Amino acid sequence: MTEIFPDLIDSLCIDYRTFPSKPPIYGEVIYDKVGNYVSIDSTKGTEKQKQEILDWERNQDSIDKAIEKDTSKLIVAFNPKIEKSSKDLKEYLGEHFKGVKILNPKIEGDSTYTIDYKNIPLKGKFEIRNISEFPKDRYEFWRKKYDFIFAGAVYFTRIQFDKERKYGVLDGGFSCGRHCGIGVRIYIKKINDKWIIDKIDNTSVS
Repeated sequence: MTEIFPDLIDSLCIDYRTFPSKPPIYGEVIYDKVGNYVSIDSTKGTEKQKQEILDWERNQDSIDKAIEKDTSKLIVAFNPKIEKSSKDLKEYLGEHFKGVKILNPKIEGDSTYTIDYKNIPLKGKFEIRNISEFPKDRYEFWRKKYDFIFAGAVYFTRIQFDKERKYGVLDGGFSCGRHCGIGVRIYIKKINDKWIIDKIDNTSVS
């Protein structure tokens, strides 16, 4: 995992500041007889609403430009103790990479291992910190005002390999809030002795 770790971080972690805010409504909102939302009639948009849209676009553009110029690191919480996935990934590996012979590792006792992430150079703005440095309470974890830009938390499971260790699959996920996150299944393969990401499938969204 050490070799492909930078690509995993770059693929999953997100700068939530780039998420656009909800644009103003342009038009008249239409409801049915019981008060359920149906649609918006944009032919009934007002000059005031048009100006609100223009102001929103200008504000969004200025935010995007400010983020582009910002060189601050985005801090991501990470548990370096990598555990086996709660799912049996053998089937997924065989379905994605047809014809591979699945490795059945003989693991006795604790199946976790620790990744030395501190010596792995990352791409872009993200910086990894041990999750032990953050509050254990889930509410406090997300609500605390940190003295750095906190991007969220990322995790990965152990890799399920084929017998020749040329193909693999692992689960992972990134959360940027209590109700903001994504779970993924990551397929990797070795090309010219280098591991690359072959495909990422979404498994959950919140």
